[in-house]
Amino acid sequence: MTLEYVLQHWALVTASILGSTVVMFVAWRVWLDSTRGRLGSALKRLQQRRSDACQQQQVVEKTAANLARLQARSESVKPRRLQEVAEALQDAKALLKIAADQVLIAQNHVRVIIVEEFPPKRHEAMRSRYLEDDGRDGRPFSF
Repeated sequence: MTLEYVLQHWALVTASILGSTVVMFVAWRVWLDSTRGRLGSALKRLQQRRSDACQQQQVVEKTAANLARLQARSESVKPRRLQEVAEALQDAKALLKIAADQVLIAQNHVRVIIVEEFPPKRHEAMRSRYLEDDGRDGRPFSF
């Protein structure tokens, strides 16, 4: 393709660029709306929720260690500071509970996609593959 050809057929080149962009966007949307695409996005969401819960667990551990350290030196620490750290620990535990609940919700979304969109003979294999810490407690599964 020479510069002269591009200058002569600029509309065709522009239309082909726009057309290929639209085709790629439509293909991407079709993939996202497919069964595998929905499962992939649900798995990404689950991984993000697990990561958030892990980070929140670290915050709780750090705050608890800080509180224990301050309680060990309670004679030389302001009572207000000790109370602030104790309240921060309570807040961190509440946020950890929320993060753990969000992990359960994301796991349930993955489970729903597996049950609704895939054949029954693949359910157990997919659950064991994608929901590694399934934690079966004997309760029946419900939506």
